[in-house]
Amino acid sequence: MTREPRIPGLRRVFRLGATRAVERDVDDEIRFHLESRVEALLAAGHAPAAARAIAEREFGDVAAARGELADVDRRLRARQARAGWLEALAHDVRHALRGLRRQPLYALAALVTLAVGIGATTAVFSVVRGVLLRPLPYPEADRVVRVASVHAGEQIAVSPPDFVDWRARGRSFAGLAASYESTVSLTGAGQPERFLQARVTADLFDVLGVRPLLGRTFVAGEDEPGAPQVAVLGERLWRTRFGADSGILGRVLVLDDVPTTVVGVVPAAVRYPSAVDLWLPARLAPDDLAPSSRGARWLTVVGRLAPGATLAGARAEMHAVARQLAAEDPKHDAGWDAAVVPLREQLVGDVRTPLLVLLGAVGFVLLIAAANVASLSLARATARRAELAVRVALGAGRGRLVRQLVTESLCLAALGALGGVGLALLGTRLLVRLAPPGLPRLPDVRVDAGVLVFAAVVALATGVAVGLATALQAGAADPSARLREGGRGAAGQAAHLRWRGGLVVTEIALAIVLLVGAGLLLRSFGRLTDVDPGFRPEGVATFSVTLSARYDTPERQRLFAAALLERVRALPGVDAAGSSFNLPFTDASFRLTFTIDDRPLADGAEEPRAQFRMVSPGYFAAMGIPLRRGRAFTDADRDGAPYVVVLSEETARRFFPGEDPIGRRIETGWSDGGAELGGVVVGVVGDVRQFGLADDLTPHVYVPYAQWPIDELTVVAHTRGDPARLVAEARDVVQALDPALPVYDATTLPRLLGASLGAQRFYLALLAIFAGVAVVLAAVGIYGLVAYGVAARAREIGVRVALGATPGGVVRLLVRQGLRLAAVGIVAGLAGAATLARLLRGLLFEVGTADPATYAAVAAAVAALVVAATWLPARRAARIDPTEALREG
Repeated sequence: MTREPRIPGLRRVFRLGATRAVERDVDDEIRFHLESRVEALLAAGHAPAAARAIAEREFGDVAAARGELADVDRRLRARQARAGWLEALAHDVRHALRGLRRQPLYALAALVTLAVGIGATTAVFSVVRGVLLRPLPYPEADRVVRVASVHAGEQIAVSPPDFVDWRARGRSFAGLAASYESTVSLTGAGQPERFLQARVTADLFDVLGVRPLLGRTFVAGEDEPGAPQVAVLGERLWRTRFGADSGILGRVLVLDDVPTTVVGVVPAAVRYPSAVDLWLPARLAPDDLAPSSRGARWLTVVGRLAPGATLAGARAEMHAVARQLAAEDPKHDAGWDAAVVPLREQLVGDVRTPLLVLLGAVGFVLLIAAANVASLSLARATARRAELAVRVALGAGRGRLVRQLVTESLCLAALGALGGVGLALLGTRLLVRLAPPGLPRLPDVRVDAGVLVFAAVVALATGVAVGLATALQAGAADPSARLREGGRGAAGQAAHLRWRGGLVVTEIALAIVLLVGAGLLLRSFGRLTDVDPGFRPEGVATFSVTLSARYDTPERQRLFAAALLERVRALPGVDAAGSSFNLPFTDASFRLTFTIDDRPLADGAEEPRAQFRMVSPGYFAAMGIPLRRGRAFTDADRDGAPYVVVLSEETARRFFPGEDPIGRRIETGWSDGGAELGGVVVGVVGDVRQFGLADDLTPHVYVPYAQWPIDELTVVAHTRGDPARLVAEARDVVQALDPALPVYDATTLPRLLGASLGAQRFYLALLAIFAGVAVVLAAVGIYGLVAYGVAARAREIGVRVALGATPGGVVRLLVRQGLRLAAVGIVAGLAGAATLARLLRGLLFEVGTADPATYAAVAAAVAALVVAATWLPARRAARIDPTEALREG
């Protein structure tokens, strides 16, 4: 007959027999009673052997109890074998969850840490997946390429004559299509509104492989001059403006006063050449195709590789075509080449490196979070040393312990992943909202099944890594030694301190890498904001108007522009106003070649090139662009007067070195209705950063709007009052002149200047946030390490104090130990930061990748943080009562 144990809890358990209660409670009861009793006896001063003997006597017949427990274990194993591995896993999960409930502070700290790490990583991965990894929405998208002109290593737009020659001579393409973007006013269907349009050759949708939602796309001949005007709508415009009306096909819309028939609707996923609202045929005029226009490059060209053609073959062919054109027309094409690039690569080329750097940075945050959780788990495992020893003593193998500890960490990781996915949903929306406008493929960024699989894999890898690290330490010592130590053995605690110290060093090193990256971007951003844009943005408002087909003659365009500027100048507070063809930082390019005084070019020399802008009198004053030499435009520079131009300083330096350009004549060869684009130089104005503060200075040639009127006007007005109020008043001014003309791009120059820094600000903010989170986690990690070390070394510290150590000496001792760990982490982190800095080279402005000020500041800041994180527990250690420490040790 089996003798029942004398411990009440075990007696109750044995009466239940081989039931689930045994499975749930046997280990817990044995651990609780045996560990508690042995620890109490040791604390009372008994030797380890005596304490064990007393505990065995109170336990009863240990051999018999173990025999019965072994019998119970065999029955449980048999039942588990029948039930399968799922029941065993369920048991481990239940045990893990009970353990987490018993230690809510540990569970909360670990869950929050993991949720932040997994959530941030998943959110950034969703952006990387949407922008870089998701395939383009076209059939065989890998065969769709961008073909561009290349000059001095820079890819730029294509001139219409070059495009026609490429199409005729290229054999590697199933088709080549061209496009350019502009805006168009929709009237007669509600409130007048301005939309972004793409003018495209008729075969564009065939080249892309787009199939319409409704109707058809363009057919051959619809892009010829004189053909009836037709349009293809984007799905977003069709749904928002026309309520997804299926009867939209055949409907006539009034676009810029031109009746236009809707022939089709394409899916919202089609966003070429950008996220335009509608597509119209591009009708190239004879002047556009004339040989003199070969230097005017403004078309975007896309192609589809022919069956059997390769990307390398297409590149070789286009290089050969470019050489042929350069030989045929050296005046315009000498020194020019052609590039063939996969369309997806071209779309994301500028953001690939920054996004991958951000993904790596947030991966560092995840590693730090995992190290922190591993450190917490090691501390928890130390407190459970007696429990784990009892399990081993009762027959649990190392594999069984590893499985249980890994299961516990996987439960933590799974719960952290749930919270992380919630944070990722919020974080992804926030990233999309804060992303700079130039970030491509933003509509493709979302948390989908692929992102959720990524989050699950990250959680699984984190859980397994943390569990294995904990199990490796938890199973390292002999179980009998653990029982003798009672969970507070000096040797075991020293090993745990070494492991946790290694984790903290890793956290510090990773935090250093992120801090250096953020510091370099911060210094670069500061240098960038100090760059003079070449104009005075304060107090300047701006808005744009595109004239409709009613203004079809230069005279009508002049009259409207003059009337508009007159009314704007009459607004209260306005002291200067003018107009231009687009503004700085708007990516609008109108670059032309020109000749100087009809002088011949030297053999092999290229024609000068510059950005041309049509501006009115008052533009330079309103923008605050200084006059350096000669004069600015006046009202006398009108139609019929001698043609004049104003140069920027960069134009004068580059093309008139060591001489005065005033009085020299430049010609482009362009004419329109008898008006010539060019003239005599009458002045030189300051340089303007046209395409960004970080870009090189661009040569500019300004011509009077009255001598070369166009249908696009961007008005700028300097006011002594609030420019935002002037922006609101601009709509009333335009509506009073022509109610059918919508105002668009209404803003202030400070906002425009700020938007130009959006990409740099976005990357800086994200990297700074990740670095901040990393530093906080590292500080928490080192604080926890020192606090745990103080608790583990309470007896040693008590002895030191009893022998005369001062509180200040104890504090200095512990702070020095923390700084030694920090020094190792700082050195390793600075070495890693040098690698990251090389990846950031393309994002830096006037800051070297080995900037000593940044590295020194980061190292000093982290050292100060370590001192603060170690000082608090060290100060508490200095107040330890030696009598209590010796009694409890």
